[in-house]
Amino acid sequence: MSKHSNDDNFTPDVTDISGAYALNAVNPAERDAFEATLPNAQSTLNEVTELKDTAVLLGLAVDPVVPSAGLKLNLMAQIAQTPQLSPVVAPVASIRPDVTRFSTPTETKAQSRWFSRTVLTMTSVAAAAALLIGGGVLVNSVVVPAQQQAAAEQELNAIKAAEDSQQAVAEVAGGGTATLVWSNQQASAALIVDGLAPLPDDKVYELWYIGESGPRAAGTFTVDESGETWRVLEGDMQAGDLVGVTIEPKGGSEQPTTDPIVGIQA
Repeated sequence: MSKHSNDDNFTPDVTDISGAYALNAVNPAERDAFEATLPNAQSTLNEVTELKDTAVLLGLAVDPVVPSAGLKLNLMAQIAQTPQLSPVVAPVASIRPDVTRFSTPTETKAQSRWFSRTVLTMTSVAAAAALLIGGGVLVNSVVVPAQQQAAAEQELNAIKAAEDSQQAVAEVAGGGTATLVWSNQQASAALIVDGLAPLPDDKVYELWYIGESGPRAAGTFTVDESGETWRVLEGDMQAGDLVGVTIEPKGGSEQPTTDPIVGIQA
């Protein structure tokens, strides 16, 4: 990377923040002071460009990590239990017409990509709107599952936020783990699975409440290649129930036809 010994107009304290500036880790006063020096220091502008390019390459070099199925659910449950502060009114930003904002080549490329993505997104939204206007069936196929998912998330958050909320983890036969979250007060439970094997199209995983009167069907689910998903069990949980999972024909069974691959005592 370049040095600044030949930039006679630079103040050492200002040029020392080129790395922080490239990462957008400076305050407004530091940004103004730094940008004021750029018209007379091409080497520093080049260095900022190099630093930003390096930051982009470092980000692309890391494989993306898919969050676990329970991450969002745990986060939403914590939010539900955390007192929220009143919104803070943001101060009115001052107008600074005398400050020139320099765009490095990296920023210009990023802005171009953002514009392309924005146009593509707007086009997709417009196409989706046309399809929605064209038929009520499509509206139901999109909106109803979304509403059901939102309702299920609310149920799960309520279970996790309950005063008597408990959870237990168990290994699944064949690989994977299952986490049961339940509340006796709410008579409800949810199962979060991780690492389960995807099933053939003609099979499903089925949930069961297993009590003194025998097993009671509590819904079915499948997993994709990630092996992760979660479900709020259907029906009311009774004190002392064991929650089990079996593999059943598509559509589910009235009674288990296979041995449970996991069982967790609530």
